[in-house]
Amino acid sequence: MDKNELERCLEAAEKQNLGLLDEIKNLKAQLAEMQDEPEIPDFPMLADGEQYWYLTADSRLYSGCAVSDKMCDEFNYFHTEAYAQEFAEKSKLITMMLHCKWHLCREYEPDWDDGNAEKWQVCHEHGRNCFVAHCVYTYEPSCVFFDTIQNAKKCADWLNKHWKENEDE
Repeated sequence: MDKNELERCLEAAEKQNLGLLDEIKNLKAQLAEMQDEPEIPDFPMLADGEQYWYLTADSRLYSGCAVSDKMCDEFNYFHTEAYAQEFAEKSKLITMMLHCKWHLCREYEPDWDDGNAEKWQVCHEHGRNCFVAHCVYTYEPSCVFFDTIQNAKKCADWLNKHWKENEDE
């Protein structure tokens, strides 16, 4: 190998090394960002023969025993009956709220860029054991929002009537 060829090889190796250093730097930055995020554990799988509870499409609660870990790879099975029941009740409540929104203001989307704009939601007031209209100014992804206080109150009134009827069943 002559001197020129050796210099070209050295230059190519240095370029390759710089690319690797940039890649290492990027990977370290990504890892640092991930370490700041909370780690969410894998969804727990059931052992063969372990009892579980699950909900059908019509929200009926059933019990079963796992026969393979692939059998329960959806998010509607639970290790205890109490958790399954809680999931069923909250799912039904959110469905009822979305039903109200669909009838009252189906096109409404809150303006999260305007921090002063009122966003109306319906929440449960534990002290009075009833649903009420509530104004918020910050983003809450798990809530159903209404365009006016009047529509939020209509939904709250409807839920107070129908949710109590459903609790008696």
